[in-house]
Order: sequence, then structure tokens, then C-alpha cells
Amino acid sequence: MREDFPALRDLPREEGDEPVVIELVFSEDLSPGVVEERVRAVVPDAALDVETAFGGQRDRFHFVTFPDIRSRGQEPEVFAFARALRPEVGATDANPVLTDSLYGAVAIGAGPTVESAIFSCETPRQDFMPKGWVHPVIRTPVAWGITRGSGATVAVIDTGYSTHQELAGVIRPNGQLNLVEGGTDASDRFSQGFLRHPGHGTLVCSVVASRGDASGAGDVTGPGEITGAAPEATILPIRAIKSVISFSQKTIPAAIAHAVTEGADVIAMALGGPTRVSSTEKALRDATREGLVICCAAGNCWPAVVFPAAYAANGLCTAVAALTRDLTPWAKTGRGPEVTIAAPGENVWGAAKNKATDPDDRTKAAQGTTLATSLTSGVAALWVAKHGGRAALKAKAVAAGTTVQSMFVHCLTAGVTKPPVWNGASNLGAGVLDAARALSNPLPAAPTGTEAAATGALPPAGVAPTSQILAIHLANHAPEALDEYGPDMADYAAELLWLSYRGGAKARAAREGGAEAAALQPDRPSAELAAALAVRPKLRAALAAE
Repeated sequence: MREDFPALRDLPREEGDEPVVIELVFSEDLSPGVVEERVRAVVPDAALDVETAFGGQRDRFHFVTFPDIRSRGQEPEVFAFARALRPEVGATDANPVLTDSLYGAVAIGAGPTVESAIFSCETPRQDFMPKGWVHPVIRTPVAWGITRGSGATVAVIDTGYSTHQELAGVIRPNGQLNLVEGGTDASDRFSQGFLRHPGHGTLVCSVVASRGDASGAGDVTGPGEITGAAPEATILPIRAIKSVISFSQKTIPAAIAHAVTEGADVIAMALGGPTRVSSTEKALRDATREGLVICCAAGNCWPAVVFPAAYAANGLCTAVAALTRDLTPWAKTGRGPEVTIAAPGENVWGAAKNKATDPDDRTKAAQGTTLATSLTSGVAALWVAKHGGRAALKAKAVAAGTTVQSMFVHCLTAGVTKPPVWNGASNLGAGVLDAARALSNPLPAAPTGTEAAATGALPPAGVAPTSQILAIHLANHAPEALDEYGPDMADYAAELLWLSYRGGAKARAAREGGAEAAALQPDRPSAELAAALAVRPKLRAALAAE
């Protein structure tokens, strides 16, 4: 390893490049100092920084950052390095934390510019519809006859928030956290430059909880132009990322933990990407154990449901896909058996402020699983408020031998049917988001079958190993390859996951056109993995299959 490590330094850093970060998972709590000693014993000359995933003095989850090394362009070498490092430092898992994106086309560079790649993950905008047209579709006006979300708090983990008329009276002033610049001010800094998309958090907050009302015909009444799904809920903003186009999951575990500590009832995460990070799973397990409901975006232009939404398969969140106004699948939505529910995600109106100089009253018709997730998070806030809040729900869940998250999934999906326009599709969840039905369904009195595995059933680290996460992914998206994946391939799980997502995204971009041919070349696996795949044709084919 001492000889191979310098090869990772060859590529110059460019604007927007993130340094190499590797998540090391241990079976016991260790201090960052101990972890650093172990890593330096392997690569003594490397510049590195070690920190716990949750900010404590000791932990099983550590992020090791190598500031002089860029990951983009040499991902196979990074995976190989992580595999070699894991046994040397006594870790049970080693996951490269690569740059994530909610937009698959951007991640694979499908377009001559970032803007064109983003555009390829969109459909034509239609801004002529009433600004509250989604409300009669998801039946929020009926649900508002029961509750409008008063008393419920939704933690929005995103780019932060801005001054905007749609957020007047919505944002909780205390308890905020900024994990990007540091401090307790979660306002959006409108980060500009390569792969930046500021203002995303403001959009999410408005769709969740902008004040106002809406008629059964979709007409909206003030104070602004937008009415959120839970117009009396409170938003706890957590600035964890600069952009949903290019971000690292490194801050997400701490953001989830903060939402739990600050008493949030619901977590909304309209972000995601193809990177599996064990500490995110740990944070989700802690959140579900403490009685929170978590809603996550299935992703845009990815061939499968992205992380953290993919953890819905483990009972740890609600995965949300996007629909058109006609309830047909939105063309760019992430899909798969992991999806819990689908909601409108095309031409949904929300607050629009993408730079500091933008007016405080601008709105726009937006699209993506972001909007579907925001609407579902608002409905979750209504559901929590109806049942008396997080503490009351947790007590009921414990008595029933289940979790609040599973209770929510049950109420969200019980009695829901797939619309005929889906043509029997099974990869968009149980059906269409229905706020009134979710609130009218009784709480389950026993386990529902959607619960997460008990911590005692997991390895000492308290999370599923990446090899198991890959097995679930293959079972859901390429079951024919499972017979070629066994314990001898477990060490390649992180790289196989990444290749599978990227291969599928490239196949999707090629079918839809408009992508540069160079961008659609298969990704190069590491030398060791390439050799292993040479005798596994089904597994090799799965890396480019949807």
C-alpha cells in the first residue's frame, strides 16, 4: 500500500472536486486519534484528517479525509485503496464517500455542460395550472378538516432557507444547524460556481409548510402564492449541503442526529445519490427508534432508488417517486420495489429564490422527486399532528411492537390502489399519495412487516454490511445476477453498487438521447474487480442494467 498510495495523487484538483473521503466502520467505539494512528501506520506520509461521523469523542463510524487526493476520475483506485485499507486498520467496512447527486445525468456527465445535464433530467414545464392544483389530487383540503399540522415540526435537511414571503412564520428560529460553514444559522449562502444549485431548501420548505389555503379546485389563498401540504407545521432547517447536484453524504448522519435531538417529528430529505454510507443507516436507525417519520426522494434520472431512500427496503424511511398531473409516472423519476408511495412531482409550484438578489416573492412551477417528497413530508406532519405528536406516537408504537415509521407507512399505504394509468407497474409504490386516507386509516395494533431489523440482529457495528445492502439491491434490480454474487465478492460490494447505479444511468441517458457518447462509455472497474467479473457474466451485465 505504501507503494500504491502515491498513484492516487496524480490527478490535479479542479473546481468542484471533492477530496477522497473513506468511511471506516469498526465493531467498537474508537477515538479519532486511535483511528488516525492505525491509518498512518499504513500510509505514514499521507495528509489526512479523521473525525467521527456524529461529532463525539469516540464512535464506531469515522470519516477519513485525504485532502491532497481527488476522487473524481480515479474512483476505481479509490475503491481499491479502501478495500486494502479496511483489514489493515481492523475495520469491518470501508466505504468511499464519493460525490453524490440527486440527478443521475449530472453524475455521469451526460451533456456538454452541467446545465444541459440538469435539463436532461427535466421535462417541459407547464406553468399555466393553478398554483394549488396538487391539493385536490392528494386530498389535503379534506385532511385539513382534521388538522393543518399545528404542533408538528419538519426537519428539512438541505441547502438551508432564505428570506421569502412563502416562509413567513414557517421557520423555527432556534435549534438550527449549519454543517457546511458551521454555526447555528441555517440560511442558504447561495453558493455559486461549478455544480452548485442554491435555493433548493427554500423550495422544499415552501411545498411542505407555506401558509395559506386551497380550494377543492386548486385555487390558493394567501398570505403568499403557495400553500404547503401542512400549512401550520413548523420547519426546522438544517443546512447540510451546498447543492443537490453535487454533495457529499458526509454531513447527512450528523444532520439526522441533530433533527432527533431537536425534537423534530418528521425529516424531509429531498437529496440522494448512489453512494452507500453506513453511518447514514445508523442515523436512520436511531431516528426510527426515537419515533420520527423520514421521507426521502427516490432520485431523478437514476435507474434505481438512490440512498438514503434505498433504505426504505430496510424499513428505515419512506421512499417517494414522482408523478405527472395525470398520475402517470414522471418520465425521470427513480423507480424500484423500494418505493413506498408516489406523489405529484411535475409542475408543482413552490418558492423560487436561487441567489441573494432574487425577489422575495418569486414562485415557479418546479419538478422532480424533490416536490413529491416535500408533499409527502407535509402529509407526514399532518399525520403526526393528528395523533398527538412524536412522543404520543412513539408510546403507541412501542405498545404495538412496531415503530412510528412503520405505522406511518401502514397508514399511508393501507387501502391505496394503483391507478389504471400505471398499467400494473410495481416499481412506483403502493399508489398515489392520499392525505385524507392516511389520516383516516387506524393505527396498526401489531407489527406491520415493514419494521427495521432489531439492532441485536445486526453485526457489532449495528448496521447491515455493505455486502448485504448490495445483495438487496441486486435482488430488487438484477436478481439473475445473485447466483454469481457470494461471500468471495463481499469486499467489492461498495464498488459494485456504484458501478450498477452509474451503468444504469448511462443506459437510461443513451435511450433518451442528448448525451455525449464519451460520457456513456462503461465505467472502468478496478483491476481486481475486473478480473473477478471476467468469469461472472450475469453480474458484469447487471452493472449496466436497469
